[in-house]
Amino acid sequence: MQIKKLLVTGEEGFLYRYHFLVEAISQYVKQVEILPSGNFSNLRVIESLISLIYRITYKISLSTADRLFQKNKRAFIAKSRQTEAKIKQLGYKPDLVLHIFGKYCPIWDNNLDIPYAMYLDYTMALASENWSPWAPFLNDKEREDWLECERQAYQKATHLFTMSEQGKTSLKEDYDVPEEKITVVGSAGNFQFPYEGKKTFGSQQILFNGSDFERKGGDLVLKAFPKVREALPNSQLVIIGKKILTSEPGIINPGRISSRDEMRELFLNSDLVVAPSRCEPFQEFLLEALNYGVPCVVSDKDGMPEIIDDQVDGIVIREMDAEVFANKIIELLSDSSKLISMSKQARKKIKYQLNWNKIAVKMLQKLAS
Repeated sequence: MQIKKLLVTGEEGFLYRYHFLVEAISQYVKQVEILPSGNFSNLRVIESLISLIYRITYKISLSTADRLFQKNKRAFIAKSRQTEAKIKQLGYKPDLVLHIFGKYCPIWDNNLDIPYAMYLDYTMALASENWSPWAPFLNDKEREDWLECERQAYQKATHLFTMSEQGKTSLKEDYDVPEEKITVVGSAGNFQFPYEGKKTFGSQQILFNGSDFERKGGDLVLKAFPKVREALPNSQLVIIGKKILTSEPGIINPGRISSRDEMRELFLNSDLVVAPSRCEPFQEFLLEALNYGVPCVVSDKDGMPEIIDDQVDGIVIREMDAEVFANKIIELLSDSSKLISMSKQARKKIKYQLNWNKIAVKMLQKLAS
């Protein structure tokens, strides 16, 4: 397939998150346009009202908000048809539509005769099995209705790109997608080019992204840190993404960090990133850590072992146990030569594998074959 005009669709937040991927693709495709979509209505007043109600409900209950406004058959089909209508109004015909994630698809009734591909981090089948808050269905019928919508979207796609082998397996086993239609391409973090500067060690600073505290294993981090602090009195734990109530010595909790420069300094000043998540499709925070040469201690859940190679650029723990977790942290923080070796391997992985240019080239080569 020769692609001269590419349209990228998806919810506005997802398109913003993956704008570096779009920029990388733009180097190789003559025309790339972004089309945010996924709202219920083209009427701005109604759209704003629905958005307000969703945000209020979201603060009360994420599961309820998702069930009412996002994760149901009606929403999936409505968003898909609305996106298709927007594409029809463009005034030109794209050679391909690349859709980010699977909350709906860009072509539903298929009246446009335009092929589409999808870039996926997870599936609802995996969410239902591994993290129930992401699958807030009231009964089996609601769940099966959603899975059937996904199944139609995936099976009609020209090609599916997944971040992980786990995602590929789910598409094959849960949605009956032929293997030849799926390519694992990985992901990258919030950076356009791999970091080329210096990275030093010795701070004994541990960095944890607690934005979704329970899912990311924040309780395990808090339980493990006192043991780390006892063995290494100068160690400190920086928890970002969420303000928590704690008076534990050595814990710094700035909350949400929006500045990329501030995040870069946090990575460069940290000896380790920890992520004992209970569910984690393909954590971009880890990819950013690797980009700055920060080794990671992670759980073996979902796509995390596909990002971190055990004993190479970090450690993968298979027991969700605070003592085991603490001992691994102490082991690494006490061995500067190992940290430096892991740091070099981490940066090599980003330079040669997990960066947006490599991913863009891999996608376009597969679509051209």
